[in-house]
Amino acid sequence: MAKKFTYRLEPLLNLRAFRTDQAKEELAKILRLRFRKEQIIAEKAEYKQNLISTKYTSGKVSDIQARIAHKSFVEKEIEKHTQDKNQLLEIEKLRQNKYIEAKKDEMILEKLKEKKFEEYKEEIQKEESNFIDEVAIMGFIRKEK
Repeated sequence: MAKKFTYRLEPLLNLRAFRTDQAKEELAKILRLRFRKEQIIAEKAEYKQNLISTKYTSGKVSDIQARIAHKSFVEKEIEKHTQDKNQLLEIEKLRQNKYIEAKKDEMILEKLKEKKFEEYKEEIQKEESNFIDEVAIMGFIRKEK
């Protein structure tokens, strides 16, 4: 009967799929970190806005100095988190490129596998056709005898 379809590059395809999955997980991890940084930045900015909008009734110089220093500290934290986010964006671009390359490599082998499978189906179709022709010829020969 017909032989089973085997793709000799299947282990390589599995390896490429594994690498694609790894690259995808790394990209997702960086995306989560970046989203968390953006959330922290938004929270700090909102906190800073609340500091600015809050009116203090106390007119002591030490309170005013503490308030200014605290506002400055919050601004520096926002700036630090923004720099961290920018670094994460750069890493994200690199991981995205790595994922795209891994996906391309996997798709190349996947397309090759599909072509080989189509060739296999055509070969099986030819074998079946030849077998049916042979059976028909043998039946015709028997009828003639």
